[in-house]
Amino acid sequence: MNTILITVDALRADHLGQYGYERETMPALDRLLADGTKFTNAFANGPYTRISVPSFHTSRYLAYERLDELPTIGSTVSDAGIQTAAIGTRTGFRQYEGGLMFDEFVDLGRDTYYEEANQTRGPIERLSQGTRRAAQYIGDKIPEESPVYEQAKRAYDAVLGEGFEFKGYTSAEVLTDTANDWLQKQGDDEFFLWLHYMEGHRPYGVHTNSPAYHDGVSETRIRELMKKAGTDPEAVSAAERETLIDLYDSDLRYCSQHLSRLFDELSKLDLWEETAILFSSDHGEEFGDHGKYFHRNYPYNELIHVPLITKTPEENPETISDQRELIDLAPTICALHDVETETLPFLGTNLFEGAERDVYSIGAQCSRESVTAARSDGWKYLSVGDDKSLFDLENDPTESKSVADEHSKVVSRFERQIPARLFESDPEQLEAPEDEVDEGHLEALGYLEIKD
Repeated sequence: MNTILITVDALRADHLGQYGYERETMPALDRLLADGTKFTNAFANGPYTRISVPSFHTSRYLAYERLDELPTIGSTVSDAGIQTAAIGTRTGFRQYEGGLMFDEFVDLGRDTYYEEANQTRGPIERLSQGTRRAAQYIGDKIPEESPVYEQAKRAYDAVLGEGFEFKGYTSAEVLTDTANDWLQKQGDDEFFLWLHYMEGHRPYGVHTNSPAYHDGVSETRIRELMKKAGTDPEAVSAAERETLIDLYDSDLRYCSQHLSRLFDELSKLDLWEETAILFSSDHGEEFGDHGKYFHRNYPYNELIHVPLITKTPEENPETISDQRELIDLAPTICALHDVETETLPFLGTNLFEGAERDVYSIGAQCSRESVTAARSDGWKYLSVGDDKSLFDLENDPTESKSVADEHSKVVSRFERQIPARLFESDPEQLEAPEDEVDEGHLEALGYLEIKD
């Protein structure tokens, strides 16, 4: 059995025709569903890549804090004597190389784009990259009401607008070419391959030669829209929002064309029938749903509800509506390779086993406001610093009105449940007596007051 995990960055489930969207943005996925399973309620364990990717590779929450210490899908499958490889086009993809422990790790984002881009970028473009790093630190450490924060934001907005990098990642075409070349060299050796496409991620409209859902938008206009959506989201008009969505959907359709090429190559090599394919995303994307664009440190549904489609040799077409979370990927892939995980600290469960389960998602805990969320029994709890929200998902699926005050017992249950589940990911905390649990970590999560 071979396995391929395909993730498309920033792909929200409700922008796929297979999940009820009016546009057929990724028709290539129909090929998986012909013999596979669609999970309609799958959720990422973080609202952006730096949180989500380490979690689903380690089957642990808070994994980004200690990635180098944890067993991963790559290390576990490789230790069983199976070839593993990762190919990605994300800028900065190589930051995961050491921690994820694949036998081969190909970072196309760095290897092909930056070597050329660094030759041509001017001082403003180079400054903008450094400014984004500084902005991340300021956003994490300095209160918004501080004059320093306001001055830094004005400077950031000015530099970002001038130095926005239009092409920040390598195309799906190049990634698929690289993956197909890799597959051709495998022979009969069993393998696990992870492919991470970037077509859902901003900047949208990179592939302007494939305008599936727009009549053509100039690069200058796309730069303007990206800046406006990122720095002044309230000023984005309804028409501009629709243009952003058209560009986003067009990029998905472009990616689909190259997924079809990948699937064709698997068939050509007689690998299609014997290869399990798992398709998902690391997180979703926001289009003003809660006042912002792109993806921020807040796990609302548009940022954590992701597609999840699987095709394995043993499957029949099926739809599973029970909740699943991406930490379930690791034990599932290992099981497909007949690799035991009982002694590993994976927290997820095989996707095909068990019924409804609670799901958890966190934001970066090092920021000014700790962020945690959970879904259980039709409720969604969201904690951002001292702000606690509770949503009745049956009557309020868009999470627009908190009912926390009316359901204090449900809120209390979540406040007990979340830290208990998150600390399962730390064996040292599990083994410690209750009065020795790391109070600093609990305080960072916003739960110190309920430790007893």
